[in-house]
Amino acid sequence: MNIHTPTSFEYKYEDEKLLIQSLSKTGLISKAALLDIKDDYNKDVPYHNFLHALKVAEGVLRLPRWVLTLTETKSLFIAALFHDAGHTGTAQDLDEFRSLDIAFGGIMDFEKKYNYTWIDYSIVRKAIIGTVFKNRWKNTDKYAILLADLDISTIWMSFPEFLYFCDFPISIEVWVEISEWEHDVNYFKFLAGVDKNIFRSREVAEVFPRALENIKKYIQLDADIFIKLFHYYLHDSKNFSDFKKYYDSIT
Repeated sequence: MNIHTPTSFEYKYEDEKLLIQSLSKTGLISKAALLDIKDDYNKDVPYHNFLHALKVAEGVLRLPRWVLTLTETKSLFIAALFHDAGHTGTAQDLDEFRSLDIAFGGIMDFEKKYNYTWIDYSIVRKAIIGTVFKNRWKNTDKYAILLADLDISTIWMSFPEFLYFCDFPISIEVWVEISEWEHDVNYFKFLAGVDKNIFRSREVAEVFPRALENIKKYIQLDADIFIKLFHYYLHDSKNFSDFKKYYDSIT
């Protein structure tokens, strides 16, 4: 199997379009504002792209209503949308800090352009910095913990979603051969090994209870099924609905 670069991945525009429509109907943000934020994302990055940001933002809105005030919800929602802006797809140490700079510039522009006067900048800052995985164990801030947990777990509502929206999360955004993808799961083995620390907030654990189950299921996935799903995802899957139908047909 040839080595695949990040640009080999199809960007899931149909699913992105549906999420933009859905989130713009919440009244928290306009479609125009969402498209402005999208401009800050690198379109060829397979995982840390705008679709991922939309899924994390959607996760914020799934939190129980008693967890956050309206201002806190709106601020965490904006932080989620910006949290990987400008991400290089190469796991650079400063990616999240780059995203933070972009977020603050973007939010200031939005306050002028869209009259967004309800954003708490301290929440946005703490939340975005909270998504830096190597720092998550040090987090004590409520917003940092919530967004960090959502960043890891928000798309793991079902196993097909885990595979699809994580772009087969074995070695995210690293050039690998399929044989390596089959076995190079150290990152997720690490997550599974520290499972009691994955969710530091019971609110997120309650909303997305299957995250750890899916990590372990992924590691144990049959090799033949993995290869079939990987090829379908890479070459034939146009949206999640197509992928889910194929997944159901071979499992």
